Amino acid sequence: MAIAATGIPHGLQTDKKHSLGNRAFFIFLFRRIKFVAFLFILAFAIWYTERWIPAGYVSWGDYVAKVLFLVSSFYFAFVFLRTYFEYRYYTYLFTDEAFIMTYGYLMRNEVATLYHHIQNVNIERSPLDRMMGVSQIIIMMTGSDRETRRNQVVLPAVGRKKARLVQSELLRRARRSAERYAD
Repeated sequence: MAIAATGIPHGLQTDKKHSLGNRAFFIFLFRRIKFVAFLFILAFAIWYTERWIPAGYVSWGDYVAKVLFLVSSFYFAFVFLRTYFEYRYYTYLFTDEAFIMTYGYLMRNEVATLYHHIQNVNIERSPLDRMMGVSQIIIMMTGSDRETRRNQVVLPAVGRKKARLVQSELLRRARRSAERYAD
Protein backbone atom coordinates (compact mmCIF):
# COMPACT_ATOMS: atom_id res chain seq x y z
CA MET A 1 0.00 0.00 0.00
CA ALA A 2 1.47 3.33 -1.03
CA ILE A 3 1.68 6.07 1.58
CA ALA A 4 1.53 9.72 0.58
CA ALA A 5 4.02 12.27 1.91
CA THR A 6 1.47 13.23 4.57
CA GLY A 7 1.44 9.67 5.96
CA ILE A 8 -2.15 9.03 4.88
CA PRO A 9 -2.80 5.94 2.74
CA HIS A 10 -3.87 6.68 -0.82
CA GLY A 11 -7.59 6.33 -1.44
CA LEU A 12 -8.83 7.19 2.07
CA GLN A 13 -9.70 10.79 2.77
CA THR A 14 -9.66 11.22 6.51
CA ASP A 15 -11.03 14.76 6.50
CA LYS A 16 -14.53 13.86 5.28
CA LYS A 17 -17.47 11.75 6.39
CA HIS A 18 -17.58 8.30 4.80
CA SER A 19 -20.61 6.15 4.07
CA LEU A 20 -20.82 2.43 3.48
CA GLY A 21 -20.45 1.19 -0.09
CA ASN A 22 -23.37 0.33 -2.36
CA ARG A 23 -22.97 -3.37 -1.67
CA ALA A 24 -23.79 -2.73 2.00
CA PHE A 25 -27.39 -2.04 1.05
CA PHE A 26 -27.74 -5.49 -0.51
CA ILE A 27 -26.08 -7.14 2.50
CA PHE A 28 -28.51 -5.38 4.88
CA LEU A 29 -31.46 -6.25 2.61
CA PHE A 30 -30.45 -9.90 2.31
CA ARG A 31 -30.33 -10.22 6.11
CA ARG A 32 -33.93 -8.98 6.41
CA ILE A 33 -35.62 -10.37 3.32
CA LYS A 34 -35.91 -14.03 4.32
CA PHE A 35 -39.33 -13.74 5.97
CA VAL A 36 -40.66 -11.66 3.07
CA ALA A 37 -39.49 -14.33 0.62
CA PHE A 38 -41.26 -16.95 2.74
CA LEU A 39 -44.51 -14.94 2.57
CA PHE A 40 -44.28 -14.62 -1.21
CA ILE A 41 -43.62 -18.36 -1.56
CA LEU A 42 -46.57 -19.13 0.70
CA ALA A 43 -48.85 -16.83 -1.34
CA PHE A 44 -47.69 -18.49 -4.56
CA ALA A 45 -48.23 -21.97 -3.06
CA ILE A 46 -51.79 -21.08 -2.02
CA TRP A 47 -52.51 -19.64 -5.46
CA TYR A 48 -51.00 -22.69 -7.20
CA THR A 49 -52.93 -25.23 -5.13
CA GLU A 50 -56.32 -23.67 -5.94
CA ARG A 51 -56.91 -26.32 -8.60
CA TRP A 52 -56.98 -29.01 -5.89
CA ILE A 53 -59.31 -27.08 -3.58
CA PRO A 54 -62.99 -28.14 -3.66
CA ALA A 55 -65.18 -25.89 -5.85
CA GLY A 56 -66.97 -24.34 -2.88
CA TYR A 57 -63.70 -23.06 -1.40
CA VAL A 58 -61.98 -21.74 -4.54
CA SER A 59 -63.13 -18.17 -3.91
CA TRP A 60 -61.74 -18.35 -0.35
CA GLY A 61 -58.44 -19.73 -1.62
CA ASP A 62 -58.22 -16.95 -4.19
CA TYR A 63 -59.05 -14.36 -1.53
CA VAL A 64 -56.40 -15.71 0.88
CA ALA A 65 -53.77 -15.81 -1.87
CA LYS A 66 -54.48 -12.19 -2.90
CA VAL A 67 -54.50 -10.92 0.69
CA LEU A 68 -51.25 -12.74 1.47
CA PHE A 69 -49.66 -11.40 -1.70
CA LEU A 70 -50.79 -7.87 -0.81
CA VAL A 71 -49.48 -8.19 2.77
CA SER A 72 -46.20 -9.57 1.41
CA SER A 73 -45.88 -6.64 -0.99
CA PHE A 74 -46.46 -4.03 1.71
CA TYR A 75 -44.10 -5.82 4.09
CA PHE A 76 -41.45 -5.94 1.35
CA ALA A 77 -41.83 -2.19 0.77
CA PHE A 78 -41.48 -1.59 4.51
CA VAL A 79 -38.36 -3.79 4.78
CA PHE A 80 -36.88 -2.19 1.67
CA LEU A 81 -37.37 1.37 2.97
CA ARG A 82 -36.14 0.49 6.47
CA THR A 83 -33.03 -1.13 5.00
CA TYR A 84 -32.40 1.83 2.72
CA PHE A 85 -32.59 4.31 5.60
CA GLU A 86 -30.32 2.15 7.75
CA TYR A 87 -27.79 1.97 4.93
CA ARG A 88 -28.09 5.67 4.07
CA TYR A 89 -27.49 6.93 7.60
CA TYR A 90 -24.51 4.68 8.45
CA THR A 91 -21.46 6.96 8.34
CA TYR A 92 -18.03 7.18 9.92
CA LEU A 93 -15.51 9.96 10.33
CA PHE A 94 -11.91 10.36 11.46
CA THR A 95 -11.33 13.32 13.77
CA ASP A 96 -8.16 14.39 15.56
CA GLU A 97 -9.10 12.62 18.80
CA ALA A 98 -11.60 9.90 17.90
CA PHE A 99 -13.15 7.66 15.28
CA ILE A 100 -16.85 8.58 15.10
CA MET A 101 -19.49 6.21 13.73
CA THR A 102 -23.08 7.41 13.26
CA TYR A 103 -26.05 5.15 12.56
CA GLY A 104 -29.83 5.05 12.94
CA TYR A 105 -32.52 6.97 11.11
CA LEU A 106 -35.17 7.62 13.78
CA MET A 107 -32.92 7.37 16.81
CA ARG A 108 -29.52 8.72 15.73
CA ASN A 109 -26.64 7.03 17.53
CA GLU A 110 -23.13 8.39 17.51
CA VAL A 111 -20.29 6.27 18.86
CA ALA A 112 -16.91 7.92 19.39
CA THR A 113 -13.91 5.67 19.90
CA LEU A 114 -10.89 7.48 21.28
CA TYR A 115 -7.75 6.44 19.44
CA HIS A 116 -5.76 5.79 22.61
CA HIS A 117 -8.43 3.27 23.71
CA ILE A 118 -8.10 1.17 20.57
CA GLN A 119 -6.46 -2.15 21.37
CA ASN A 120 -6.75 -3.80 17.96
CA VAL A 121 -8.76 -3.61 14.75
CA ASN A 122 -10.00 -6.87 13.25
CA ILE A 123 -11.46 -7.50 9.83
CA GLU A 124 -13.96 -10.35 9.57
CA ARG A 125 -15.58 -11.77 6.45
CA SER A 126 -18.43 -14.27 6.46
CA PRO A 127 -19.01 -16.39 3.34
CA LEU A 128 -21.72 -13.95 2.23
CA ASP A 129 -19.36 -11.02 2.86
CA ARG A 130 -16.66 -12.68 0.75
CA MET A 131 -19.12 -13.26 -2.10
CA MET A 132 -20.19 -9.60 -1.98
CA GLY A 133 -16.61 -8.29 -1.54
CA VAL A 134 -17.21 -6.58 1.80
CA SER A 135 -15.74 -6.82 5.29
CA GLN A 136 -16.83 -6.18 8.83
CA ILE A 137 -14.44 -4.05 10.90
CA ILE A 138 -14.39 -4.80 14.63
CA ILE A 139 -12.60 -2.28 16.83
CA MET A 140 -11.58 -3.74 20.19
CA MET A 141 -10.90 -1.25 22.96
CA THR A 142 -8.53 -1.61 25.89
CA GLY A 143 -9.84 -3.51 28.85
CA SER A 144 -12.32 -5.40 26.73
CA ASP A 145 -12.88 -9.11 26.87
CA ARG A 146 -12.96 -10.91 23.53
CA GLU A 147 -16.26 -12.61 24.36
CA THR A 148 -18.21 -9.45 25.23
CA ARG A 149 -19.58 -7.00 22.70
CA ARG A 150 -19.71 -4.14 25.19
CA ASN A 151 -16.29 -2.71 24.39
CA GLN A 152 -16.42 -3.30 20.65
CA VAL A 153 -17.40 -1.02 17.83
CA VAL A 154 -18.55 -2.82 14.69
CA LEU A 155 -18.55 -1.19 11.29
CA PRO A 156 -20.44 -3.54 8.94
CA ALA A 157 -20.23 -4.08 5.19
CA VAL A 158 -17.24 -1.94 4.23
CA GLY A 159 -15.60 -2.71 0.87
CA ARG A 160 -12.64 -5.10 1.18
CA LYS A 161 -9.96 -2.62 0.05
CA LYS A 162 -11.46 0.25 2.00
CA ALA A 163 -11.61 -1.95 5.13
CA ARG A 164 -7.86 -2.46 4.98
CA LEU A 165 -7.33 1.28 4.55
CA VAL A 166 -9.60 2.03 7.53
CA GLN A 167 -7.82 -0.62 9.60
CA SER A 168 -4.36 0.77 8.85
CA GLU A 169 -5.50 4.35 9.48
CA LEU A 170 -7.07 3.43 12.82
CA LEU A 171 -3.97 1.51 13.91
CA ARG A 172 -1.69 4.36 12.79
CA ARG A 173 -3.72 6.90 14.75
CA ALA A 174 -3.93 4.57 17.77
CA ARG A 175 -0.12 4.16 17.78
CA ARG A 176 0.43 7.90 17.46
CA SER A 177 -2.11 8.63 20.21
CA ALA A 178 -0.59 6.01 22.54
CA GLU A 179 2.83 7.56 22.06
CA ARG A 180 1.42 11.01 22.85
CA TYR A 181 -0.31 9.76 26.03
CA ALA A 182 2.79 7.80 27.10
CA ASP A 183 4.87 11.00 27.19
